[in-house]
Amino acid sequence: MECARARELIGAHLDGELDVMSSLDFERHVECCTACAAARQRLEAVRSAVAVAPYFRAPEQLAGRIRAAVRREIAPAPRRWRMGVILRPLAVAAALVVMATMAWQLARSSSGSGGLERELVAAHVRSLQADHLLDVPSSNQHTVKPWFSGKVDFAPEVHDLTAVGFPLAGGRLDYVDGHAVVALVYRHNLHVINCFVWPAAGGLREMATSAAGYSLMRFSERGLTYWVVSDAAPGTVAEFARALRASATTAPSGSGGMK
Repeated sequence: MECARARELIGAHLDGELDVMSSLDFERHVECCTACAAARQRLEAVRSAVAVAPYFRAPEQLAGRIRAAVRREIAPAPRRWRMGVILRPLAVAAALVVMATMAWQLARSSSGSGGLERELVAAHVRSLQADHLLDVPSSNQHTVKPWFSGKVDFAPEVHDLTAVGFPLAGGRLDYVDGHAVVALVYRHNLHVINCFVWPAAGGLREMATSAAGYSLMRFSERGLTYWVVSDAAPGTVAEFARALRASATTAPSGSGGMK
């Protein structure tokens, strides 16, 4: 299967609409094509983010303005030249698009950003599906770290925190906020902890929050941003973040960071 055909089938594959042979051909292709695999992962991320995204009711005043705009556009207009009859439906559509955009922006501004947090939660939930959690299953940090070489444009720090109750399970390549990121996977009792890592943008303060019932914590260290996501209690997530940050702080220089 060629890449162009595989890209056409991604949506149908995720919706379960392909026949058995086409689905097998698609799976075989993405196993050996990182570009198509990344394209499928991007679409999966969008679907997951939409699934956990909140919905908002538009204000009644906005609905009234939309109805008034539509009435104005469809009202009879004598003495308009014939081209106006053709353009009127387009004007109605444009008005509806503008109003819908206004409603979306209003809802977004009233709820705060939260887009990245929801995308991280979606990536965490997606990772818990079969065969999605680990690309490199290993509790050895010296096995996990080299696996990412050449797959991302930075060198992640990998630490085994078994001594403090958070054993390393491995890692995988994930896709968040429009770019490839490192996902380090740890466990705590029956909980999975995903730690997403990418180069720091600068000026990011430590932050603890929650989204869709999951606990999240962010911090930056040695030029890298860390986002911790888990269904474990917020206190457990904070304890893990402290342990990871302490390990990153005390690690010998050159053990990670930007290339």
